[in-house]
Amino acid sequence: MKPKENLILRKIGKQYMIVDTNDGRTDLSDVYCMNETAAMIWKRMCENDYSVQELAEWLCGEYDVDMDLALKDVKAQIDEWIGYGLMIDDERK
Repeated sequence: MKPKENLILRKIGKQYMIVDTNDGRTDLSDVYCMNETAAMIWKRMCENDYSVQELAEWLCGEYDVDMDLALKDVKAQIDEWIGYGLMIDDERK
């Protein structure tokens, strides 16, 4: 799994947003907002090709959260991003 190209995470105030920068321009017609935790997961995924398990383990290290809950939440977030077309899931091709 990896984020699609040309997507940039921006912080505006306390909000995090993903914007499309196709052709070197920022397209604000499709902006995706997320909370700080989701933004941290997004940043982590941009660094390397992490599995859901690895992301959940990392999340447990950052927050005091149960592994089962972390796995469920990471899977749900990634499924949402895939549904919006923000990520490429090589395993689902």
